[in-house]
Amino acid sequence: MKYNDKANNCEYYKATINSFNKYILYCEKILNGKFYSDKMICENIFREKINSKHKFEEYLHKSIYISMDYVKYLKETVNEENIHIYRHTLMCLRIDLEWLIANFEKYWLKSADGIIFTNERKKNLNPSELYFAAKALFFIEENKNIQDLYLRGLKPAAMFYIRQLIEVYGRNILGYHSIEDEKGNLKKQFTQYAWKFIKEELKKDNPRIELPFDIDIVLSINKWANSFVHSTYLYNSYIQFYALKMVKMLFDSKRKKIRVYNGRLVEKSECSDIRITNYESLKSDFEKKLKEISKAEVIVNWMKVDDVGAYIISL
Repeated sequence: MKYNDKANNCEYYKATINSFNKYILYCEKILNGKFYSDKMICENIFREKINSKHKFEEYLHKSIYISMDYVKYLKETVNEENIHIYRHTLMCLRIDLEWLIANFEKYWLKSADGIIFTNERKKNLNPSELYFAAKALFFIEENKNIQDLYLRGLKPAAMFYIRQLIEVYGRNILGYHSIEDEKGNLKKQFTQYAWKFIKEELKKDNPRIELPFDIDIVLSINKWANSFVHSTYLYNSYIQFYALKMVKMLFDSKRKKIRVYNGRLVEKSECSDIRITNYESLKSDFEKKLKEISKAEVIVNWMKVDDVGAYIISL
């Protein structure tokens, strides 16, 4: 298809919208008005391992649910003028949805014993693809047309950012920059320890941390993003879409000023409404826990209290 051929664009757009409508009707018929909580979806979509038939069937069913959401989003976003930009996205989505429908028909609906796929794609990025993706990102200004970018390698970079975002966000909640040994070397074993500590704190009868979101959702997405970093396994596009949608909750806020430890009314615009009480004792317990695990001297480089990514209600 020529990018400047309006007639082709028009026909391609009509065909695309028609396929979107058919897929949405297919999903709606299957789901029959059922609603699933984000936690239930995350528990099934972001599994580290799918090691049973039941788990795989649940994975497929929840995939139908979130893929319909993604297709609805694209239906509202794609138009006749910009459809050439989405060419690569739509090609990949067609392959992903064919895989999903085929497996759903076979394992959930039991309507077919064997299905032959018309298209397939490699499931992992290789070193050369990662190299070219890195180059494309760095020299992105040199590309005149977005459709000429190597999107297969570029789009999954979102998973790298999600993983780093969650790691940094956890540190910001507790209010530290890094954890080092006595020689000033980064203690890599603790790079993502903040969330584990927060999880344990929330189990207490009177936790000093109050989160306005479900920590289990964050942890499941974090494990999923970690798996891509180490395996380069290319998860289907609708799963990446859903992950980005979920991560947004880390920044949702009522946008009301909250009174903190020094009596000031504060509004933090770059995080959700997380509150911490008895902050000094929390810091002390965190350091103590690190030393117990490490069995050696541990240095935590704390932020200034007003820079912490949470509302410090009391010291």
